[in-house]
Amino acid sequence: MNICFLLGSGISNPAELPSVQDITTQVLSPKDYFRDSDEIYRKIASENQRSPILVKMQMPEMERIEQFLRWLKAQAELRYARDSARSVNYEDLAYLAAQIRDDLSDEYENPALGPLICCALNTLPGLCAHAGEECTKLGHLAEESVNFIDDVVAEMLCKPPARKDHLQLFLDAVNDERFDEVNLFTLNHDTLLERFLQKNGGDVVDGFDQEDSLGIRRWNPRLFDCCRTHTARPTVRLYKLHGSINWRRFRPREPHKAPLNPWLEEYVGIRSNADLSQERDEQGRTHEELMRARFLTGTFNKMLNYLDDVFLELHYCFHRTLDESDRLVVCGYGLGDKGINKRIIDWMVLSPESARRKMVLIDPRSFEQVQESSRGAIGDKLSILNVEGRLDYFQLRVGSPDLTWETIATSLLAR
Repeated sequence: MNICFLLGSGISNPAELPSVQDITTQVLSPKDYFRDSDEIYRKIASENQRSPILVKMQMPEMERIEQFLRWLKAQAELRYARDSARSVNYEDLAYLAAQIRDDLSDEYENPALGPLICCALNTLPGLCAHAGEECTKLGHLAEESVNFIDDVVAEMLCKPPARKDHLQLFLDAVNDERFDEVNLFTLNHDTLLERFLQKNGGDVVDGFDQEDSLGIRRWNPRLFDCCRTHTARPTVRLYKLHGSINWRRFRPREPHKAPLNPWLEEYVGIRSNADLSQERDEQGRTHEELMRARFLTGTFNKMLNYLDDVFLELHYCFHRTLDESDRLVVCGYGLGDKGINKRIIDWMVLSPESARRKMVLIDPRSFEQVQESSRGAIGDKLSILNVEGRLDYFQLRVGSPDLTWETIATSLLAR
């Protein structure tokens, strides 16, 4: 029997990593940050570490970002005013800012955004330096706001965890010989889970090769299939469907000239040894680390990125691996991503094999609260699946002593 886990931020909460609300609060305080020489936004640690002159020079720009984000928050709050349980968070702000950026850059044109853009230009003073450049300035501001949100998320999720022992149940699942294969699909950007598994003797295949002579682990999705046939030890396949704070895009840099096509040899990787960052490959090139971490933020705009390079491979693996599995454990995920929910619905309801499949849903909220907060397409089906005996619900928090792997395994084996 094959098992898939689908994991969300709930598995990181016991480690006291920043919550969605923590990140949202920080995102709405851009004046705590400055844009460094590599264009990454970083928190102002102290007056001794950063030049007060540089911070002061950037203050007007950071104030504009704050003004823009707070205005976006007000627009979102108007939309969700009737839903008392729905609070606006940084994902909503990233979604709105990205839509404005993409429309004004002609990346994804959306005529319906016209009134929102006009409203922004009319109600936000000081956004434009010169008449006639309003849209250009607004597009730049929206882009920098998205970059700022991404950098805040990446920096905050680097916080050391307060605990890791609550993750033992996933290691127990990997070592349980009653199950043929265990696959972990996570929507989290942090590195908590893989570090725990690796430190405690778990063989983790995450789609990245072993470290090369440049101190980089390159993306290689073929590893997910190879580990099925070329390992004798219990192995877990870990798929980070929304990317990770330690993923970067790399580009070989010619020593004396710019390449005609600089994108030809770009690749995604993990810098596993910073001491080797200046090493050269066989052609005498260093490999330049490009900009910010490679992960997805925003609400509904994530689905557009599911078609991009690494993410297309990951979501194909999600679709295929689910189809080959009989059991799905959903833990710490609030059922708010429409793209992910569509995969679950297809697996549970629309496949010819649906009748023999079973899902275990773990959440500290009541079953009714989960239904109410989840997207309609999946929320409406939870009760039906529960009545049919194809959904078991555990109202438990990850880290609770009552939530053990044996408890979950008993439920999975019952049908």
